[in-house]
Amino acid sequence: MSKFKILSLVIAGIYILIAYFGGKAVEGFTGILGISLLLGLLCIWFGDELGGMVGGYLGHGRITSPTPGVVVRFVGWLLLVLLPIIGYILHKSIYQNR
Repeated sequence: MSKFKILSLVIAGIYILIAYFGGKAVEGFTGILGISLLLGLLCIWFGDELGGMVGGYLGHGRITSPTPGVVVRFVGWLLLVLLPIIGYILHKSIYQNR
């Protein structure tokens, strides 16, 4: 297991512990956090496999060429790191104004 897979798993575990013990969650954002953790981990762990998928439909067009695995892993890290930060900012802005 590579160090990046272990690091991503540790980060996801920390997010889950914070969400479990942290108390109030932004309403509706908990599901988004879970999905972003799952998608982020999948992209990081299986970037080459996911990038090599062609033939399906994504949005409005057909996927006709593979995506480099490094790009898929980068998007996975963005999902893993940025969405929880956005959730924290939303949480502070919502509960600070009450």
